[in-house]
Amino acid sequence: MILINSVTINRYRSIMDLTFQIDNFQNLISICGENNVGKTNTLRAINLFFNPEDYDPILDIPTLKNAQRSASSTPKIKIVFLDKNKNEYFSITRDFKNYEFNKTLGLNGYSYKIDDNFMVLKNSKKTLNDTEMCEILKKINFSYIESININIPKLIKQLTDDIITVEYDKARIVSAKKTLRDAYLKYTTGLQELLNTFSDEISSTFKNFKNNWNIKFHVPSNIETFRDVISDDVELKIDDKGCLDIEQKGSGLQRLAVILLNFEILKRFKDKKNFIICIDEPDIYLHEGLQRKLLDFFSENSSEMQIFYTTHSKIFIDQYSMKNIILLSAKNYKKFSKRKNKDIDVVETIYIDISDDRGYETICQHLGIEKNKDNLLEEQNILVEGNSDKIYIEELANYFKFKFPNIIPANGVDKIEKFLDFYNSYYRNANSTHIPKIKVIFDNDPAGREVYKKISKKEFKFIKCIPILLKNYSNDENQTKDNVNNEIEDLIYPDILCYLVNILLKEISLNTIKFQNIEKSLNSLTNRKMGILLLLEIEKNKENPSNGSRISFASNKTPIPSIKTSLSNLFKIQANRHLIKLIDNSRKKYPFVENYIKELLHF
Repeated sequence: MILINSVTINRYRSIMDLTFQIDNFQNLISICGENNVGKTNTLRAINLFFNPEDYDPILDIPTLKNAQRSASSTPKIKIVFLDKNKNEYFSITRDFKNYEFNKTLGLNGYSYKIDDNFMVLKNSKKTLNDTEMCEILKKINFSYIESININIPKLIKQLTDDIITVEYDKARIVSAKKTLRDAYLKYTTGLQELLNTFSDEISSTFKNFKNNWNIKFHVPSNIETFRDVISDDVELKIDDKGCLDIEQKGSGLQRLAVILLNFEILKRFKDKKNFIICIDEPDIYLHEGLQRKLLDFFSENSSEMQIFYTTHSKIFIDQYSMKNIILLSAKNYKKFSKRKNKDIDVVETIYIDISDDRGYETICQHLGIEKNKDNLLEEQNILVEGNSDKIYIEELANYFKFKFPNIIPANGVDKIEKFLDFYNSYYRNANSTHIPKIKVIFDNDPAGREVYKKISKKEFKFIKCIPILLKNYSNDENQTKDNVNNEIEDLIYPDILCYLVNILLKEISLNTIKFQNIEKSLNSLTNRKMGILLLLEIEKNKENPSNGSRISFASNKTPIPSIKTSLSNLFKIQANRHLIKLIDNSRKKYPFVENYIKELLHF
């Protein structure tokens, strides 16, 4: 798979000098910032790199450069590509100073290889000629979807041509095209059948966004020539039980239709495996619910393509990885032009560094992003003993990019039965179309096991109750034994929990705990049964023999509720680069945690 690894843009519209790097382990790239700071120009520059025939000196040369007419005034765009299959990089620059359509490509570039540790191999650098660079670019199918001025008839012409060009239902296409040359009636029937097949397949994509949406292509019977029918007489219809013509739909649906149709066409190309798509403001005109569905759609497709998009929306900014977020701003100033003998108003795009721990705060300052506060009861629910369980599970689910239902804390294992009785009573009298499912997660400690056994034997007629005894991070085989004392903290990565404990210890000026000692203790099955909070309590006292009692993680072998709350409140992955890095490493070391969280969230 060939992906963009970095982009450098010089002297293009509002962009004088902009470089950003891409993390190629994640294929969604969000470009954010306030209005009129150069987000769209960034995508336009990438598009110009792939489509140099679109070059317009009047529009594309920066205003200041046009006024000054300096020696270096034309755009120059460098993109470094990574071929992940070959561990090879290709650095290709398109300089429009040397570009004249049909005369010279304005390209120069080189390649180099890397080892498995991403180190450049010695003597691997090689200059690329025009033919080699063109061959590399031919392997990439690039698409750019603008946010405005979408010409629906023109789009349908392009899409219809693509449908027929793509190796899609090939035998039927060949037959239909032959019939077209013979008779108008057979042509319209054949083409309509072909388009029906295509629309039937992609309607499921539209239904993911709204159940009653269907996509339709209509071939009217008023055509005069074979060629005209392909370009002019295919109409796009959206069947949502209202009017059919797409141009009569709202701006949001029109925008969504354009995006989804482009994706559906791209997925049907057989000859090119490397897809890069740039989308300007996919969130525009869409309410928050559809934005979430569209982002899920992007995520599902990102394994097969690299997707760049501009956004103002909090939904499209990945706060749980803080990767591939390009924050742009702008400088506004006046510059005197000797040539025009007056001041020129300049808007210059600048890159904002968000690599430090305050990166997300910086984004918030620029965009005014607020945290979501959705907490609705869903058809699928999880009931946990306490708020700490809810925090740990939700934070890890967000980090892993798992969808999760409403998670409800009962605030004590002794209250779980009352919660279930209440829900069962409520749904007995409710006019509901479904029976809600509730997974009930119990700590694997004496109190949790007692209620777990009781609930497992109890019948609830109006809710579906699924009791679960929590496992620990290592999935020990002794989970059902009565001497186990594991809680939610025993599912969390032990090195992460040790990190959280040390934050608390530092706050009260106590010596911190060495994870190596905890890890050594956890190698014993007997110690793991005791529970990690008790092990942390023992180790804390060893490191602080005279004053360790100032804080307790467990008393009489029982975890302290207030400490559990304090630890979980520190477990905020969102925009916390240090914690993200620690979890990145733990994820590889303890793979069961991710798999088990996924299992708990799956209904």
